Amino acid sequence: KNLLTNQIEEEIIMSLFKRLSISLGSRVDQVVSDLENHAAVAETSIHAMRKKIAEAKVRLNHVQRETSRVEQQITQQQDNIERWQQRAITSADKDEEKALHCVKRSQQCQEQVQRLQQVLQQYQQTGTQLAQQIENSETKLQVQQQKLTLMQARQSTAAALNASKICDETCEPYLDETFDRWEVKLSASEMASNYDDFSDPIEHEFLTQEQTESLRMELSRLQDQEKD
Repeated sequence: KNLLTNQIEEEIIMSLFKRLSISLGSRVDQVVSDLENHAAVAETSIHAMRKKIAEAKVRLNHVQRETSRVEQQITQQQDNIERWQQRAITSADKDEEKALHCVKRSQQCQEQVQRLQQVLQQYQQTGTQLAQQIENSETKLQVQQQKLTLMQARQSTAAALNASKICDETCEPYLDETFDRWEVKLSASEMASNYDDFSDPIEHEFLTQEQTESLRMELSRLQDQEKD
């Protein structure tokens, strides 16, 4: 009967610990899954921000190159204006038709300069806007990167605290129940042992006499101590 009872108790304990293990494992897996998913989403977004910033920098470099090219063309056309005007002055006394042609070429260069200046203005505005957008985006990226680092640290701390809390909430009821059954079993064994001791009348009689003699000796000691 005792063997059967022990087997049943062992099976119950094993079942409880198995349930505990499954519960703890699933909760911890969920915590880890949440951490990985949130971190992955945030890291993907930050990666996308970096990519867009890199693309914007490429466009800005292109705009800056085009701006430099247009500025060079404007400088070249301004030189052409001065050169054609000087040719017109030089040719005026000798060849009026040639002089007029030089004036016309000078005017064409002036018109070209005006068109190039409009293009230059557009490039400059675009470059300024892109540079500002890149600066703002890099600031936002830095903030988001810092936030990601902070959130990962907080999540790790929360996961550790939750794991401890899960253990407290899940382990204690099963452990308390196990210890209660263990105490009941030990108490029953102790009671059975005490009962076996008192089941022998002769043993009980001698124990009683020995206890009485011990008490008398203690009483005598106290009396002697009082007389002194």
